[in-house]
Amino acid sequence: MWSNIEKLKSLNEIKLSHLPGSPVFKPENFPSLFKHYKQSDPDCEFVKDGILANTKSWGCVLNSFDALETEYIQWLKTYVGHNRVYSVGPVSLIGNRGDSDPSSGSDRVMTWLDQCPDGSVVYVCFGSQKLLREEQVEALANGLEKSGTRFIWVVKPGTTNGFGDVPDGFEERVAGQGLVIKGWAPQLLILNHKAVGGFLSHCGWNSVLEGIAGGVMILAWPMEADQFVNAKLLVDEIGVAVRTKAKDLKQKALAAVSHGESSMKDLDRVVEELGQLRG
Repeated sequence: MWSNIEKLKSLNEIKLSHLPGSPVFKPENFPSLFKHYKQSDPDCEFVKDGILANTKSWGCVLNSFDALETEYIQWLKTYVGHNRVYSVGPVSLIGNRGDSDPSSGSDRVMTWLDQCPDGSVVYVCFGSQKLLREEQVEALANGLEKSGTRFIWVVKPGTTNGFGDVPDGFEERVAGQGLVIKGWAPQLLILNHKAVGGFLSHCGWNSVLEGIAGGVMILAWPMEADQFVNAKLLVDEIGVAVRTKAKDLKQKALAAVSHGESSMKDLDRVVEELGQLRG
């Protein structure tokens, strides 16, 4: 898309016939940087040059795993003309997760979840950057309250310029039904708790992989950047919103980071080849 940006930006849809499955993207699916690109703008040109330069890199290390994007990973190897494409994820499953620090407030959240039936809680979080407008916050709060569904909602503190905090009295009305966390939340621990069955997400890639690794149903609410493309992959391509598919993909994600499996093999391979470069 970035190689033909001026031609493609004006179209009502973009069909990438050379990609597996020939995906079609409508303007609402375009990445934000692509939609807002302006020729000769220094910042836009810097972004475009950086993205195009990626294809000329010595290699690509991806936070993904083979079972999630098999055809696309193979296509990327063909496109860049070499085999130095390494899928080493989900990285959230490798090493110390760091969410179990008692000072993080995770104990309170885990205690609350322990009291909930399996699969009964919806986790609501839109990442660390995006703020909801006041009317969006009010609509979401109203929907959660009226649904009667158990939930954990991570809310960034409200700011000026129309970005709101939860409505007055909301936390008191939903006491027992839901838990509102203002600020940071132990997302990995939450998504891997047996009480959590759904994840209302902005579809940032890290959150997508963490939701998949937790085996939860993802409810897609993309907002900017690559999130629209990610949501399309989840909904239209791999059907991760279907509960049985989500559980199956969780097992594949766990398998990928096991000893001798795809992600660990790629991690070993990139370390070995980087070691040879040093010589």
